[in-house]
Amino acid sequence: MRDAPARRWPLHPKPGVGEALSSWLSRLAALYSLSVLQLLENNAGPASALARRAFDDGLDWDPPAELLDALAERTGTTVGDLRLMTIAGWVPWLADTLEVDNGSEAFHTYARQDSVLLPEGEAGINAVDRWRPWVPVNRGRPTVGRICPVCTTDPSRGTPLTATLPLMLSCPEHRCRLEDGSTVALAATLDQPLPHRAAPEHVLALDSLTHEGLATGTVTLPRRTVHVGVWLRLLRTLLDEVSISTSRVRQHSTTALDLIWSTAGLPSRAGLNVWRPYERLDSERQEAMLEAAACALNLVQTGAIVARGTLGPLLIPMPYQPAYDGTRTRPLGLRRSRLPEHDPADMETALKDVFEAAKTDQATARWILQCLTWRLRTTAAFDRERDSLILMCGIPAEFLPEAHEWDFERPGPFGIM
Repeated sequence: MRDAPARRWPLHPKPGVGEALSSWLSRLAALYSLSVLQLLENNAGPASALARRAFDDGLDWDPPAELLDALAERTGTTVGDLRLMTIAGWVPWLADTLEVDNGSEAFHTYARQDSVLLPEGEAGINAVDRWRPWVPVNRGRPTVGRICPVCTTDPSRGTPLTATLPLMLSCPEHRCRLEDGSTVALAATLDQPLPHRAAPEHVLALDSLTHEGLATGTVTLPRRTVHVGVWLRLLRTLLDEVSISTSRVRQHSTTALDLIWSTAGLPSRAGLNVWRPYERLDSERQEAMLEAAACALNLVQTGAIVARGTLGPLLIPMPYQPAYDGTRTRPLGLRRSRLPEHDPADMETALKDVFEAAKTDQATARWILQCLTWRLRTTAAFDRERDSLILMCGIPAEFLPEAHEWDFERPGPFGIM
């Protein structure tokens, strides 16, 4: 005789978007005046025997598959959706693995295999004994980190899974800074909600990309859309680069890093004297690193600094390229002598305007360099063109990549090979 199927719990509201499993279970248990542990130990069938271990390990970490199956049967929420409410459900996007062995190898694969601000390989090598991205190695019982004081006023939202991870500084939806979770909870208990602090635009710009990736699985960057796993690695690489001592990088990288920290209004490296990975920093320094990363993104996109890394071009807006509108330059059969003539003076003025713009706009400067070098195949010829733009046209050297950073196989300025 087959066992009767598990009955649905009478009350089972749907999880909120991005909500942590523990938060959702807390809301469920409260409907029955139970604690989460009481709910699971007495109402999950055979999986109830696993409830205590799952609770002690942290429900948001890697709960047993049998427990997720039982919750799916009793609430109608799919196992896949339940899995995404845990850290383990974001492997391999958030992290390649939850293991912490082979720390140096894992760290360099995740955070330094590519680069953003610094040229490839300039970050060097650091020894890391045990490591995993975003999550401390010696994690205790998860605690709520930074949360939005406005989102918490909506009882249907719950606490997001990202509240336990140092990924963001602001809530892009409400355009306010995240606040300490325990402070927000205490204020709510006292019925004195915290006033929200407006987040600056550069912070919102960075956090909007992270929020988009976590909500949709993809992130829209200036050059193309990338998978959220690519974005999380790019962001982690950027956080690593702003923490690197300027004594180990070249002058142009030192200049860029100094500008980032001065723009952020914070001491260089957030006062860090001895390098440590982001996951081992205190919360104040983690916030400072995120602030610096947001400033770096803004400075790259405005052309104030050059992103020389392998992933840097993803952050740079494409230069304007006029598209052919489909009209003919002259009707078929019309004699060349009857075509309107362009005033050479107007063309010369337009050309001067382009070169003048290149002195302050990196995208325009790179486009001119591409126009002049797209047919070249030697570094010597490339260097001659680059040097002439710097010496004769006054274009800043930091706007123009060096030969070893240039892709000689890229199409021409109008898509021509």
